[in-house]
Formats: sequence, structure tokens, C-alpha cells
Amino acid sequence: MIVRRHLFALLGAGALAAGGISSCPALARTPEARMAKVDEAVRGLVEGRSTPGIAVLILREGRPVYSRSMGTREPGGTAPIADTDMFRFASMTKAVTSVAAMILVEEGRIGLDEPVSRYLPAFSNLRVRGADGSDTQAARPPTIREVMTHTAGFSYNFINRPVIVDAYREGRVTDGLDQPDVTTAEAMRRLALAPLGYQPGTSWEYSLATDVLGGVIEQVTGGTLGAFVTERIAKPLRIDSWVFNAPEAARSRFVPVTRPGQPTGTLGTGYVPVATTEGVPYPATRGTATLDPNRAFSPVAYHSGGAGMSGTLGDYARFAQMLLNEGELDGARVLRAEAVRQLTTNATGTMPTLRGPGWGFSLGLGVVTDPAAAKTGLPSGSYGWGGIYGTQFWVDPTNRVVGVVMTQTAVIGSGPIANVVREAFYAPD
Repeated sequence: MIVRRHLFALLGAGALAAGGISSCPALARTPEARMAKVDEAVRGLVEGRSTPGIAVLILREGRPVYSRSMGTREPGGTAPIADTDMFRFASMTKAVTSVAAMILVEEGRIGLDEPVSRYLPAFSNLRVRGADGSDTQAARPPTIREVMTHTAGFSYNFINRPVIVDAYREGRVTDGLDQPDVTTAEAMRRLALAPLGYQPGTSWEYSLATDVLGGVIEQVTGGTLGAFVTERIAKPLRIDSWVFNAPEAARSRFVPVTRPGQPTGTLGTGYVPVATTEGVPYPATRGTATLDPNRAFSPVAYHSGGAGMSGTLGDYARFAQMLLNEGELDGARVLRAEAVRQLTTNATGTMPTLRGPGWGFSLGLGVVTDPAAAKTGLPSGSYGWGGIYGTQFWVDPTNRVVGVVMTQTAVIGSGPIANVVREAFYAPD
């Protein structure tokens, strides 16, 4: 069941209906057949023991065409998972932070081609570490644009880049998923002392760059990232669940975290709880993601622009619908249309990115550039991202579709699980 407040806001003057979608050439199946196909995919993932539970919301033209929650909140439990539950967004935070940055760009308070060091002086004298372990001076500090496109030279521990990951571990660089006592200033200090993996602007690597962007936003606004997000994005969109530091009293609303039962990260291998800090295998890079699900309740954890937010499925769908509407929802404008178009257009050319062939990257989002190469039913120009705790969203401007999939099954929830649901929606007969 969708929260009534969100349902009526999403519907506007319309009615909850599955009709109308069959008129779109790329989505030619009947609404009933489409819902049945997605139901089959979701049920298979739950009954096949890939995750305890999934919540899914898909909208077209702002109207729900698919809304289902299946399974339980935790292994062995009986309480059903629901879209009113709280989910750790992890890297779905990145899209929100990027929108926050674009608001400041629109206002002339930051410039896309300004060096990050203008706002965070710790990044003035960076080093670049080569494959042989030797360091050279960075030609220049990365720019705001390079931070947003993940071409700045930073990395993540779980990306497991040779030589760089050793420096990150030695310097106790946090991925924004653990170490709940670290402040923004300390997180930035540690990262600035670690070497870059390449000269700024010369390559692409998924990274802590959006945490740096969050640090810039805090320096410019004089407050926390969460305070700016609340005032300039959440309040206008009538979103009330988003939080960086959840109060302990809210713990019962959060879906507990699980991980795959086997380190291969394949579907159907079962799942086990992640109750405290744990290193979880990240098969795509043979790395390890250190996850602390309790970080969400730390009153002092820095507001990680790349991974720190939590909230409900319905509230994130409102944010995604705002992007689809090019910056506006229910009469509230968050960004100008041209800023949203800039934010959601591929900005990295043919550089290989984390999602593989057929995907580019914008100023904060993965963008489909070649559906055939990406092996997706999403049309070219669709965009979105996922989070390591098991979340994903997409926006399909061609068909006017927004989709949000929420689990809390780490690593596979954001990719293998959510991809199955997404592709079932677009699958031909």
C-alpha cells in the first residue's frame, strides 16, 4: 500500500489506473500483462531466496501503474515489508547531492569549472599514484564538474583499485558507510592525504567524489548538507522522511540489512543478517565494502553526499518525478529545466563506467547511451542509479516512466535484484 498522502500527490487529479500505458510503442503489452510480468519477477526473487522482501513503485505520467511490496522485512520474520518502511539509500543519495549542487550553480554560488580547492583547501596539493606505486604531483586540483562526473581521480575502498586501496586503508579513508564518529572535516582531510588514481579529467572511476561535493556544499552554505537538502529539495517536494542522522526512536521503521548467503553475489543463494560492522564482498571488483547499518542512527556521522541518506520509497519517487518533470512537481520548482537537462545528459563520452557497455555518466547519474549494448529495455537517454544497501531508481523520459525498487539486501539488491524487476517491466511478450 502506498502512503495515502503520497498517492494523492502523485496522482494529481487522476485516478489510480493502469490504463494508457499500452499506447506507448515501447510498452506495447497490456497493463495487466505488464503487472503480471513484474509480479512474477518480484515473487521469484523473494521465493527464490534472493532477498527477504522487496518494495516496488513504478509511475507513468506521475500515476502509479505498479505498486507492490512482497516478502518480509527480515529473515525469519513475519512482518511484511512495506513502502512506508525506511530504507538506507546509500548511493541513491548521490542524485540528491547533485541536485543540491546544481541549485548552487544556478544561483552562481559555485561554478562547474572551478577547482574544488577553492572551497576545500585541503585538496590544493594532491598526488597521483601510478601502477608501480610511485607518486607524482597532480597537474591541478579537480574541478566541481569532474567531481560530479567521477572523473576527478578519487576511488572507493570497495572499488579495490590496486595501490590506491592500500593507501585508503592505511589512511582510514571511509566510504561513508562506516566509521560513524567521523566528521566531514576529518573525512575530507583523510581523503585529501591519499593519492589520486589518475590525473583529474583523464579517466572515470566510481568514487568518493560526491562526498567531496557534499563537503563543498557545506562550505558554501555554512550548514550541513542535510539542512540544505531539507530546505531546498525536501520541503518544496513535500518530502518528510529523508534523513542523514535518524533518531534512535526511528530504528523500528528501518528495514534490517542482509547480504547474500554466498560471496559470489549471485541470485538465489539465500541471505544472512548484517547487524553490526561487517566487510561484505563486492564481486564486481573483488573488493570489500565495509558496511555499518547502525551508522544511520549516529547523531554525529558526517552527511555523506554519496551514501548517507535514508527515507521511504514514496518520497524518493517524488524526487525522481521532479527530475522527469524537468525540475518541477505540484507547482514547486526545485531546478530550472535547462539545469535538469544538463544534470541528466551523458557528460563522459565513451569512457567506461561502472555499469558497463551502453552506459555513460552525467553530472551524477548513469545514463543509457546504447540500450542494445547495455542489454536493457530502457530507451536511450534514460537515467538513474542504485545504492549498495539494495536500492535502485530509474527515469525514462521517452515513456514518461519513473521506477523505484527498494530492498535492504546489500550489493545484489541494487544491481541483480533491481535489474530483474526493471527489465520485467520493459520485457516484450
